[in-house]
Amino acid sequence: MESPVKNFYVGGHVLITGGTGFMGRVLFETLLRMCTDVQQVYLIVRMKKGVEPQERLSKILQGPVV
Repeated sequence: MESPVKNFYVGGHVLITGGTGFMGRVLFETLLRMCTDVQQVYLIVRMKKGVEPQERLSKILQGPVV
């Protein structure tokens, strides 16, 4: 049985703000795992405490699964 949430995101574009926080990471991972038909995910990551956004993103992608 298909999930209505999964069907909602089919072919969609998703913008996630706060993607490095706990809820943002959970949402990002859920979209990648369960909503495989999402066309594009935009993740806004800002500089924090002198750490560049690219470095923060790579830590998220290399880190343990939430």
